Amino acid sequence: MPMASKQTLVKALTNSQPEEFILKIKNNESYYQHIPSLKQEGFYMGSRAGTTPYYSNNATDTIIKMSRSLGYISQPQLDWQLTNKTKMIGDYKCYRASIKEKLYSRQGYYYYKDVIAWFTPEIPLNFGPKNYKGLPGLILQIEDNEYTLTATKINLNPSEEFKIERPKKNAKVITKQESFDRIKEMEDDRQKSFSAKNR
Repeated sequence: MPMASKQTLVKALTNSQPEEFILKIKNNESYYQHIPSLKQEGFYMGSRAGTTPYYSNNATDTIIKMSRSLGYISQPQLDWQLTNKTKMIGDYKCYRASIKEKLYSRQGYYYYKDVIAWFTPEIPLNFGPKNYKGLPGLILQIEDNEYTLTATKINLNPSEEFKIERPKKNAKVITKQESFDRIKEMEDDRQKSFSAKNR
């Protein structure tokens, strides 16, 4: 990597700010999204936690990742392993749950990521950030080896009306496996294009 690129990368890491997200919950639905920061200047590396929105609906057992490049992707329900380990997050006593999440690398292989969730039964809502939900209480923290998402503000009685963003009606929704296949196709096309340019 050229020295100028290294210096730009170091500067971006040094000046990075915490990312903000919001989880809206209404009746049986939730919508999770990234909140762009106005403070971010110059080279933006993106968020390690990703910026893709997620929609979920308890009435239909639906979790949908709303990807800009791949479209709507159905996410499977997660099989959490519950424990008796506890810790306090703010004023709430939280319990630890974990899962091994199956993912697909752009390099063309499957891998598993360990994810830890801390949820509080004191708020009996089985929602959480991203596709992480299905526990007997609201998830206040998600940890993996790349990032930590922690609830810093909880408003159980919002004074202003808000709406839940939903997938467009009659939109095509693909499975998680189909999204993996599309990623592989896109990467194969990119490699072919790169090879053709360097002949």
